[in-house]
Amino acid sequence: MRRMSRSGYAAVIMVLTLFACWCCVGTVMSRSDLSAAEMEGYYQEKEKGLVEEARAFLSGEGYIYSGVMLTRVVTAEGNREYTLTVHHGKIDKLDDEGRQMLMEGLEGIVFEDENCSFRHEFLINE
Repeated sequence: MRRMSRSGYAAVIMVLTLFACWCCVGTVMSRSDLSAAEMEGYYQEKEKGLVEEARAFLSGEGYIYSGVMLTRVVTAEGNREYTLTVHHGKIDKLDDEGRQMLMEGLEGIVFEDENCSFRHEFLINE
């Protein structure tokens, strides 16, 4: 009888230990998901600010109501490749030199992050 109680005690300890380990793993897994969600929220704020800054720059240059679109590609390693595309009828009518000058101003609109790269382009309807 005494032997059974020791076996039962060992079984209870083993079950409780496994349960505690399972809870710890669940906490770690949910925390890593939260970190991914936090990172996505961080980048969404940065992206929103970048688009607003581009619109403000273009408005200041006389291209009010420009179409500004930011697209991204996220690689398996977590690197982000952004493309900022701008459209405005007045930009369509600019010569190459005028577009280049405007592009130089736009290329300064980025946010600093070692995992991100940026490309800027005009959508031209000729």
